[in-house]
Amino acid sequence: MTWRQRRRFWLGGMADAGAGCAGGRRWTTHRKRVSGRRGPSGFLVGLAVVTLLLLGEPGPAGACWSSNGPYSESVTALAIDPTTPTTVYAGTGSGVFKSTDGGTTWSAANTGLPCGAFYGCSIAALALDPTTPTTLYAGTLAGVFKSMDGGGSWSATNTGLPCGGIYDCSIAALALDPTTPTTVYTGTYFGGVFKSTDGGGNWSPANTGLTCGGGACFVSALAIDPTTPTTLYAGTFQYGVFKSTDGGTTWSTAKTGLTDLNVRALALDPTTPTTLYAGTGSGLFKSTDGGGSWSATGLTRAVQSLALDPQTPTTLYAGTGGVFKSTDGGTTWSPANTGLTTLDVLALALDPQTPTTLYAGTSAAVYKSADGGGSWRPMTSGFTTTSVHALALDPQTPTTLYAGTGGVFKSTDGGTSWSPANTGLPNTSIFTLAIDPTTSTTLYAGMRSGVFKSVDGGGSG
Repeated sequence: MTWRQRRRFWLGGMADAGAGCAGGRRWTTHRKRVSGRRGPSGFLVGLAVVTLLLLGEPGPAGACWSSNGPYSESVTALAIDPTTPTTVYAGTGSGVFKSTDGGTTWSAANTGLPCGAFYGCSIAALALDPTTPTTLYAGTLAGVFKSMDGGGSWSATNTGLPCGGIYDCSIAALALDPTTPTTVYTGTYFGGVFKSTDGGGNWSPANTGLTCGGGACFVSALAIDPTTPTTLYAGTFQYGVFKSTDGGTTWSTAKTGLTDLNVRALALDPTTPTTLYAGTGSGLFKSTDGGGSWSATGLTRAVQSLALDPQTPTTLYAGTGGVFKSTDGGTTWSPANTGLTTLDVLALALDPQTPTTLYAGTSAAVYKSADGGGSWRPMTSGFTTTSVHALALDPQTPTTLYAGTGGVFKSTDGGTSWSPANTGLPNTSIFTLAIDPTTSTTLYAGMRSGVFKSVDGGGSG
């Protein structure tokens, strides 16, 4: 599987849109005019070199920057303190954010995270120690990081993980043993499952029987039986679900009845853990015999995230094209989207004490519902950082600058305010930007699908 496939799968299966719009478009594609190879994250290395020549070298590793805007943020992981549910953590493309007032206000919690120019602060997974919730783990593109002070500071805990090269130890999933939380499991992109019995101090592979096409699996989801924690499940890309009954020492396939083997999310019924759910690219599947067999539920949409009501487990929520809710164990579903301004729901988390309070991490922000998904409102105060992959300043008018995010944004007042400059661009992430030093209204944008050119300063601003 290529890196592009892995990245697209991790981001919820989102594909690039068509190349531009017909007639009067501001951007045009220039894929054939740039030579150079693609790096592991899919962007054109040749254009990245041009950008560095224009902008200078990137800052030192660990130097995170705050932003004046734009204000949208892709939230890929959520975690709630089980003892103090007003404390919430959000994993984003720009690191970890923390709220201590139930999402009303947020602050960055990134000290020690790998916020260098290459890796960025992309967080794929978060997990809290249920007995000591100030201890938490973050899965990143650069391995596992651990905080013992509620996100105040982080340190790498990668001994034993295959971190020899770029992205070799990228983390997609985390799970803690609820009775012995120093036992931690992580699902990786390239190496299957790794296990630590000392709180992340040391890791060892736990992959016997966990093979995908003869090689190690891309493990996208993990779930642990809360009553028998040596029983755990791994959801994989292209190969379905695997099950272990000996704490990851050995694995066997558990995919009978799964008609879609691209598993993106797993969830167990906490009171009857032989009942579990698997979210796939084509819908939600249910097993009532511990993964022995699966059947399709009434939800036939791509599922990116799952959450069960711990007090009434027949009530569950699925992040798909918005949030969908079932109150009968997945048989029937209804949309629960009132107030959501984006329907790309990447993460869900329920207040364990008041499960009608839940949070949704979306491609734009964190949303909160206090009525079981009946209505939602954005929780964005202080949430003012976005995943900016590239910046370029007009060499003739330096108060004009461009930011590459999920599109291009332009500022003409030194970054105080921004407006989109995307007419003709596909709806996708921009990884590099370059400005013609002699004709600064000509600029180039590099993305996974190629290079686009604008001759009118992005057509906006």
